[in-house]
Amino acid sequence: YSFSSVSFNFLIAAFVVEWAILVHGYVFEWNPVTKSFPVDVKVLLKADFVCASVLISFGAVLGKTNPAQLVALALIEVVIQVWNEYIGTELFCVYDAGESIFVHVFGAYFGLAVSYTLQRHHIVESTKESSSYASDIFSMIGTLFLFCFWPSFNAGTAYGDGRLRAIVNTYISISASVILTFTVSALVGKGKEEIIHIQNATLAGGVAVGTVADKNIGLFGAMIIGSLAGIISTLGYKYLLELLKKIRIHDTCGVHNLHGMPGVFSGLAGIVVASMPWRSYYHENLSYKCLSGGEHRSAAVQAGYQCAGLLLTLGMAIVGGVFTGLILRLPIFASPDNNSYFDDSLNWHVPQDFVAEDSALGSLIKNILPTNMQLEENPKQATPIIVKYNPNTIEFIQEKSPRQSIQTVSRQSDQSVFLNVADLKNDQSNPTSPVLFTQRL
Repeated sequence: YSFSSVSFNFLIAAFVVEWAILVHGYVFEWNPVTKSFPVDVKVLLKADFVCASVLISFGAVLGKTNPAQLVALALIEVVIQVWNEYIGTELFCVYDAGESIFVHVFGAYFGLAVSYTLQRHHIVESTKESSSYASDIFSMIGTLFLFCFWPSFNAGTAYGDGRLRAIVNTYISISASVILTFTVSALVGKGKEEIIHIQNATLAGGVAVGTVADKNIGLFGAMIIGSLAGIISTLGYKYLLELLKKIRIHDTCGVHNLHGMPGVFSGLAGIVVASMPWRSYYHENLSYKCLSGGEHRSAAVQAGYQCAGLLLTLGMAIVGGVFTGLILRLPIFASPDNNSYFDDSLNWHVPQDFVAEDSALGSLIKNILPTNMQLEENPKQATPIIVKYNPNTIEFIQEKSPRQSIQTVSRQSDQSVFLNVADLKNDQSNPTSPVLFTQRL
């Protein structure tokens, strides 16, 4: 599903940025006198944050939706996310420097709610839901980029001394999560690391410190937050993914473990920090009414509003996700079924070697052909052994006899699929009776 994963992310990101500029500008920046709103760097930055929330949700439904459903999801989620952030920041006066509450928590639980609503009547099971050595390497490159740029992400909305604190705190926290992720992954993996842990849980420290990134939590505080986040996220990938499947919540990319739980942990850290009267540390930022109780609130009251903002976000994300999932289930969207999940060939022109490696037919071929099968792009003269073909079902007979065994497989046409035999040889190990295999594509 590599083509769709990367390219549909690209499409949705471009679409959401433009849609978010309009929605966020109208909600936050609208001038009733001029009947317009400015589009400046601040608005573009906020649009990027909204885009991140949608892409997090995309991770929960990856491989189980078609492009039309993704666009509809983006249209609805942007509106709900922006209004949730408006209520939280403007009415409740919740501080969230790195947007861990309003981006990570919202995006994760919105996506999980959509996934549950779409697949609650069946368990998602597909042999194509897997990675390869090459795709894991590319994912690790993405992890390294995120590690490098996460401090600037958390510091993007901060100002004054808070911006410097956000950079330092995030750097320390995410570094601590890397160390603990490697440690815990080896412990639960009996001395061996699991690549999915390293690709994801190493970044949990950046999420977990986000809400309090610009606060004076100290290097030790940042390290504690990052360490706990790395442990929580790694254990989530190890144990929670399968548990969620049992209650019909299929989380393709594990957004609950990287964004959901660390985001909630960040919100809880925000409650603790808000309850501490640390006014003397913030210098010129004391005029900001949402900071450490501010001008009109006690520290305890601000902590209460931080809790309210977190609960509001969880509620709006889950309810909004269920509502969106019900819309995406309408017949007009033609939701893919279990047999169509994680298959690039439904939306892309794929190369010849795709069949033998990734598609449903490829999985079937691997299961029935001899282990010494060789793939050739341009086989020599070949004899088709197709018995029957239609767009939904391929049925063919593999002759298991001393006279024949399949040596080469190729895809000859864009219109239909042929299995070809070239360079036949004896195979004394196979029984003599033919076997009929049927596989739905």
